[in-house]
Amino acid sequence: MTRGRPADSGPARVLVVGDVHGEFELLAGWSAAVREALGPLDAILAVGDVEANRDEADAAGVHGPEKHRKLGDFPLLAEGLIDLGAPLYFIGGNHEPWPALDAAGPGRWSEDVHFLGRAGVTEVAGLRVAFLSGIHSPRVTDVPKARRDTARERTYYTADEVHQVSRAARRTGAVDVLLTHDWPAGITGPRRTGPVGRAELRTLCERLRPRWHFCGHMHDRCRGAIGPTEVVCLGHIRSGPKAFAVIERAPDGRLLLVEDVTGGAWRPEHLTP
Repeated sequence: MTRGRPADSGPARVLVVGDVHGEFELLAGWSAAVREALGPLDAILAVGDVEANRDEADAAGVHGPEKHRKLGDFPLLAEGLIDLGAPLYFIGGNHEPWPALDAAGPGRWSEDVHFLGRAGVTEVAGLRVAFLSGIHSPRVTDVPKARRDTARERTYYTADEVHQVSRAARRTGAVDVLLTHDWPAGITGPRRTGPVGRAELRTLCERLRPRWHFCGHMHDRCRGAIGPTEVVCLGHIRSGPKAFAVIERAPDGRLLLVEDVTGGAWRPEHLTP
């Protein structure tokens, strides 16, 4: 069974991971390396495209070409055969079993795995986390009261969900972390010729003013800033350390970001991060 540290054993330490795409055995290896290098983890946050497919029916609900649909390693995790070392909390991207996720709603997805939901604010390991699942599309995001009837449409967020995050943050107070799958506008990645991202997510970040805004989707590692917020775009899990960051709460209460997450402690031989 996956477990974090005892509640009174020290400052919070949370691993943030980019697109997992069903490779939970690989995530477990990197998590073990992080724990060896830095110490126990309280939680793992995932920025979408997790593909936590419990069975073939879930996998069939993932939008995309059939050749890219796969069951992945999640059944092994659900059966306790893979240990992540800490509870996993995830938002959805554009490659998820959305019919099953929408039917289940936010909450426990399997033992020590939790779906945060479509949009809102919650607390994870002492951090206040705002989150928005999905990606932008003019056909849904920009249409008032848009319906999401097809598998493809389920991958998009609505304008109301963006506002829902803002409303929740006004009720709960200051936000430590904002999780989205899409990038906010104005960020230039290493393989991009100019700034990319979504204007409404930049506006959301400006309103919430979190300490960090983590995102994924484009499989690039990139850093930027929106006002006081550090934007950290995380890579595909197969890019190794580029897919990870760690948040630590220091004894004096400050939140710190650790980017050298393993100190070279673990590197699978078949990958070249």
